[in-house]
Amino acid sequence: MSPAQQILDARIEQRGAPHQRIEMSNSTGVDVWGAWFEGIELLKNAHVGAVDAAAAKRSNIAIVGAGMSGLMTYLCLAQQGLTNISIIEASNRLGGRVRTVYLSGGPSDYSYQEMGPMRLPTTMTVEGEKLNISDHQLVFQLAQELNALNNNREDLRVKFIPWYETSDNLPHPRPLAGMDKVLKQVNTILSRKDFCVDMATNMFKAHRIWLDNGLKSISQDPWSEYAFTVNYMAAKAVVNATEYRPTLSGPGPSCFWDDLCGRVYANATTWTTVDGGMDRLPLAFAPLVGNMTSLNSYLERASYSPQSRTVLLHSRRVMNGTATLINSTHDYVVLAVPFSAMKSLQLPPVSAMMRNAIENVPYIPACKVALEFQTRFWEHLAKPIYGSCWTAGPEFGGIGSMCYPSYNINGTGKAAVLASYTADPAWTKVWEATPEREHVAYVLGVMERIHGPIAREQYTGKYSRVCWMLDPLESGGWADPSVEQHQLYLPEYFKTHNNMIFVGEHTSYTHA
Repeated sequence: MSPAQQILDARIEQRGAPHQRIEMSNSTGVDVWGAWFEGIELLKNAHVGAVDAAAAKRSNIAIVGAGMSGLMTYLCLAQQGLTNISIIEASNRLGGRVRTVYLSGGPSDYSYQEMGPMRLPTTMTVEGEKLNISDHQLVFQLAQELNALNNNREDLRVKFIPWYETSDNLPHPRPLAGMDKVLKQVNTILSRKDFCVDMATNMFKAHRIWLDNGLKSISQDPWSEYAFTVNYMAAKAVVNATEYRPTLSGPGPSCFWDDLCGRVYANATTWTTVDGGMDRLPLAFAPLVGNMTSLNSYLERASYSPQSRTVLLHSRRVMNGTATLINSTHDYVVLAVPFSAMKSLQLPPVSAMMRNAIENVPYIPACKVALEFQTRFWEHLAKPIYGSCWTAGPEFGGIGSMCYPSYNINGTGKAAVLASYTADPAWTKVWEATPEREHVAYVLGVMERIHGPIAREQYTGKYSRVCWMLDPLESGGWADPSVEQHQLYLPEYFKTHNNMIFVGEHTSYTHA
């Protein structure tokens, strides 16, 4: 707690105003680097403080951002009895970076692709044992809860179907040279042969183990994956640095923990996705939040009043080309907006550490191109392709990964292929500077090179192209904190800053 906040609290207490605060920190048993929810359970059972529940439930709460974090925040608060909640969303839809594009018809017409998240890992196999990946269980529980709240209405029901990640009839991606040796060495350093098991079954526990043990036995300084592999392991002759091919983050400062998370997910044995598109998940919130959500409302500025201990929001709502300025006052504001898009907001003073996080956490760029075809011709080749993704080689520069639809297998009618998905900064910079039609034409040309003339013959002319860095409401694909940022900033995300709370994938242990 800052000295200014201590003085303010003292003055409030002198006036006899009721004021209770329970910090979410190690001092109260909340492990901000580990299983923090266990500390919350301890606090609840210990009855810390005489909190006036009725007064708390009367609080006026504003949630800025109707992405999955903002929607989930609403549900958690509403189910605890808070009713005075409003949601301010700058776009014209719910879901944020969860974005399904329907190129023809709707969910039941099965001609769509995911321009945001595509699938969820469910199991992984370690030394012959299949383990459930627990990190995404919350999503499945959320879907079950939403289905119940919506009385299982068919038009709102969230249903999961298998996702086909690999196919024997697609080229297999070339393994990253030396990475099996890298992971073996990591396990040796950690003295934990079952570290991957911990990551699968309890990501929070694994996160704490990593920070406590990590690579500190080598050096007191954290390592990026690239630095660890090339500088340390090459020096130890564990791998040949000239053979090592860097991953998505490349020779940069991305923290090793994020790369380990990515490897756990990438090596999943089974996957699932939402039937009809991932957009079905935020859509299921619509009946719950419709009356309290202001779409097309862009937050421009927020100010804090220490006298009333409230936050004043200044928003601009655009309807039919006409902008209306809206001021609203709230007891608390939850900012469910990515840091990449938050930089332009005028916010009340926050801690120097929090301000550094907002301004300096980098974001991964990503570009996707989806193309629609008259039929699912890839399922009728001599070697049919059913769903699945593969990583294109250097002969198809700038394509990255390609994914064929895992839904409506052997169905009829139109269907869409994710014909390019790259997060390689060297290429995303190129595509961001390339006119959309030229980018799409290049991707279609690659499809023709792979499949022959049938690709161009079957192309309907409909496409979707998203480069997330160009989206003014997102300005990035997902948070990618550099070495030391991840551990340094986490405690700040558990704090309340002038009655503002920060939530989102950028504040989580695993990010996207």
